Amino acid sequence: MGEKDKILRELTRIQERTDVLEHHKESVFEGITLAEAHCIDKIGSLDCVNVTKLAAEMGMTKGAISKISKKLLSKNLVGNYQKPENNKEVYFCLTEQGEEVYQEHKKCHHKAAQTKLAVLARYNETEQAAILRFLEDINALYNEKLKHEQ
Repeated sequence: MGEKDKILRELTRIQERTDVLEHHKESVFEGITLAEAHCIDKIGSLDCVNVTKLAAEMGMTKGAISKISKKLLSKNLVGNYQKPENNKEVYFCLTEQGEEVYQEHKKCHHKAAQTKLAVLARYNETEQAAILRFLEDINALYNEKLKHEQ
C-alpha cells in the first residue's frame, strides 16, 4: 500500500470516528444529536441568535435549523424570545439544561484541541505548513460540494 493510500485510509478513519464523538459518553449528552450539540454551542456563543444566523454559522439551510431548533425547544434545552422593538423575529437562548450541555461541549472541544496540539507539536514548522495546506485544500473541496448542494 502506497503513502497516498495510507493517507486516504487514515482520513477515512478520522471521518468515521468524528461521527461518534468521545464527549457523547457524558450523560449530559444523552438523547442529543451531534447537530443539536453544535446548535447549542452556537446559541451559547453568539448574541441575538435566530434561525437565519444559525443557518449561516452552521452552513445549513434555514429549514434544517428550524427542525433542530424545534427539537431543542421540545427537549427544554433552548428557549425563545422576541425583542420588544421587533416582535416578528424569534431569537434563541439556552435554558439551564442547555447551558450545562453548552459548557460540557466547550470542555470536550478544549480537551480535544489540547490532544491534537500535543500531536501537532511533534512536527516542525515546515511539516505543519504542509499539513495546514492539505487540510485547507480538503476543506475547500467540502465547501465547494456544499455550495452545489444548497
